[in-house]
Amino acid sequence: MAFLKAFGGALGGSFANQWLEYMAPPSTMTEHTLIAKAVAVKKDGSENNDGEENANVISNGSKFMVPEGTCLITVENGAIVSVVAEPGGYTYTSENIPEAKSMFAGDGFFASTFGQSFKQFKFGGQPGNQQQAYYVNLKDIMGLPYGTQNPIRYTDGKFGGAMLAVTSNGTYSIKVVDPVLMFKNLIPTDVTSGQGRAQFDLGEGDGGVEDSLFSGFIGSLATALSAFTKGGKSIDDIQGGTTEFAKSVNEAVEQNYQWGTKYGIAVVNVQPRGLDWDEASVEKVDKFTTGYMMQGNIGNAYAQTQVAEGINAAGNNAGTGGIMGMGFGMGSMGAAGVNVMNNGGGDNPIAQQMQQGNTPAQPETPAEEAPKTPETPAE
Repeated sequence: MAFLKAFGGALGGSFANQWLEYMAPPSTMTEHTLIAKAVAVKKDGSENNDGEENANVISNGSKFMVPEGTCLITVENGAIVSVVAEPGGYTYTSENIPEAKSMFAGDGFFASTFGQSFKQFKFGGQPGNQQQAYYVNLKDIMGLPYGTQNPIRYTDGKFGGAMLAVTSNGTYSIKVVDPVLMFKNLIPTDVTSGQGRAQFDLGEGDGGVEDSLFSGFIGSLATALSAFTKGGKSIDDIQGGTTEFAKSVNEAVEQNYQWGTKYGIAVVNVQPRGLDWDEASVEKVDKFTTGYMMQGNIGNAYAQTQVAEGINAAGNNAGTGGIMGMGFGMGSMGAAGVNVMNNGGGDNPIAQQMQQGNTPAQPETPAEEAPKTPETPAE
């Protein structure tokens, strides 16, 4: 029991018109639909589901249209029997025909992605006569909202590895990369059993799946931000490189929650509407920028700013107290302050000023008196 390919690709429309009735995705399938039951479509294009629960049950000779961006899955008792991810028209047969296949993945992306998962989860026995047909959406599912209630902390490589905190909101997009894993591990059982909802859409407030995706996305933002800025990029660069940032997020959700290997989905785009540091982070960034401009060295950027602030504070305090205060400040800096003085050289005005101030004054050498001419005694 498997499928025979009748035609493929763009020829589907003209060939399908010769069929009196065939199975196809329902007209209710939207850009946010993950999966939907197949419906019978008449020659004139009208749907013939009649509201029946078993309208997607297939039989010998059933014909199917698989449009671009969809994948056909047939199921019996919750186990996957066939998977068709190649666009075209197909005929289901219950006869043992050599040309019939239970999986059509083409030569592209899906040929290497869900072959193993299909072997793992496919129906183990002889299929019966109660197979049900579903269509999985393989297009990008866009516009899923996210927002952080509290600032998330991450390590920013652009600013010397400083620990910063940011709030963010926007939307992200996901894509089904393995329809078998998605069907088995993500879709609610009232859909996959065929006894409940006819389709499953994201964005309808389904607490289980949507909450899980939302939590996984937010929980991976800190890891993704740290990875994105590690090469010297700033969060400002995310606005112009959303696909690159999405790659960082996808790697983070896979690392933390196994979205790809468990659920068969991937993050393909992120569109932040806001990325804002908290007040403490803004202050850290300002200090780093000031120190970097003074020294031109990322490693000493914070130390340079602290030295400059210490000198200014000492200059504003009269008498010994100001100098002692600066001394204590330098002591608390430890090796950072020493490195500033040692590495500053002739190019660092702050280091020069400190080195000059710490050089002990040399005693003046008294001028030699000219020898006196003896007086001539008066006659």
